[in-house]
Amino acid sequence: MRTPSLRRRAVLWTVAVLSLLLLVVGVGVDLALRTVLQGEQEDRLRSVAQLAPELAALSDQQLANSLTIAGVQACIVDSSGRCAVVGVPQRPPGPGRGPGALPQPTRSDAAIAVVRNGNELVATETVRPGVVLRLSSSSAQIEDALARFRTIMTIASVVAVALAALVLPLVLGRALRPLRALTDAARQTAAGGRGRRLDPQDPDTDLGRAAVQFDAMLEELEGAEARASAAAERLAAFLSDASHELRTPLAGVSAGAERLIRDPLDEEERDRVTVQIVREARRSARLVDDLLLVSRLGELRVEPRPVDLAALVADAAERLRSRPDAPVVEVRAVDVRVTVDRERTDQVLANLLVNARNAGARRVRIAATADGTVRVSDDGPGIPTSARERVFERLVRLDSARSATTGGAGLGLPIARGLAEAQGGSLRCVEPGADDLPGAVFELRLPLAAPAESAGGRPEPPAPAAALRGIPF
Repeated sequence: MRTPSLRRRAVLWTVAVLSLLLLVVGVGVDLALRTVLQGEQEDRLRSVAQLAPELAALSDQQLANSLTIAGVQACIVDSSGRCAVVGVPQRPPGPGRGPGALPQPTRSDAAIAVVRNGNELVATETVRPGVVLRLSSSSAQIEDALARFRTIMTIASVVAVALAALVLPLVLGRALRPLRALTDAARQTAAGGRGRRLDPQDPDTDLGRAAVQFDAMLEELEGAEARASAAAERLAAFLSDASHELRTPLAGVSAGAERLIRDPLDEEERDRVTVQIVREARRSARLVDDLLLVSRLGELRVEPRPVDLAALVADAAERLRSRPDAPVVEVRAVDVRVTVDRERTDQVLANLLVNARNAGARRVRIAATADGTVRVSDDGPGIPTSARERVFERLVRLDSARSATTGGAGLGLPIARGLAEAQGGSLRCVEPGADDLPGAVFELRLPLAAPAESAGGRPEPPAPAAALRGIPF
């Protein structure tokens, strides 16, 4: 990326803008000055023409001489329109002669027409019958004045631009000191220093806003480092908790096995201990599977296909009803097809339904809408608003009535969210709506199938029995 000097760019842009402004001002003043000078020239012709009736008693030559003044040429025209008598300016005009010595006429200037003839302004006036006076004024003087103005304006503009080019680098060098301070702070931050802040005195300026954002970036950087450190601590805690969770069922298996070997037990007690060993072993296996799944959620491969969402929901509800301790399950679903991995989506729905059952809910409602949204609500104790995001963290179990799980390790909801996001969907805990039960409500959003897939896409294969192995029933 090309990064020329900011000071050089500012100087060049300023000089360019200044030159453009001077050009615009010069052209504007030139046009305005031309208009003013031409207006004054026309007014002068009209003023001189007003004097003609007052001098009607003079002879033609005297009349022409009296009205010929600086910038105005008077003549008497004949019937063919040519000057028969040309006035000669008088220097100085005699007493009582010339325009200055005559009384002011009463006729308005507007009554005298002034027309342009080439480079001249011409006004005509009938002095007496048969005598027509023509007054003319050349625009050469105006052009000379405009030429002098253009010369002066050009020289002044060049001098102004040159001075700006010389002075601007010095001024910008002083004005950009805060930018150098920001650069120094960035250099120190890159070298490992995190404590420096710019703290601008005027945060409403451009550089002040940049300094404020730089300080905010440093705060975020330090926060990110703190979060990374906290993440490392959470990982260590996760490993510790995982080892603890595995230690408990393995200790149960070990204790049961030792009892079978060491103590003489009757047949009923032996069967009870054996069932306990099997239950703890399955719990350990399920926990290991969940831990492995959590560890590879970021690399999980899914095979999305068009699936009938209503059938998917109905299958999940039927599996929950098949359990002897299952709550009452209500299903409300519309016919809509979504593009998901059926096995993984089954596992998401199963985890949500098991979460409701383990919370002590007696009724569970699962509703699927036409936009690919599935809402699972229950009549259990619910989840506090402050904990609705925390329940998706690994190994988190709430200290409330919903924590009364049957051997859960706090991995079901994190797994469910990870599986939903791996398929392009989302999962969150939301506020109960008008159509939900008053307990906890989980909203699962799934991507809709394309119209071509919905109409004639390949049907999804039936869920294999192996797909149910990861469902924590």
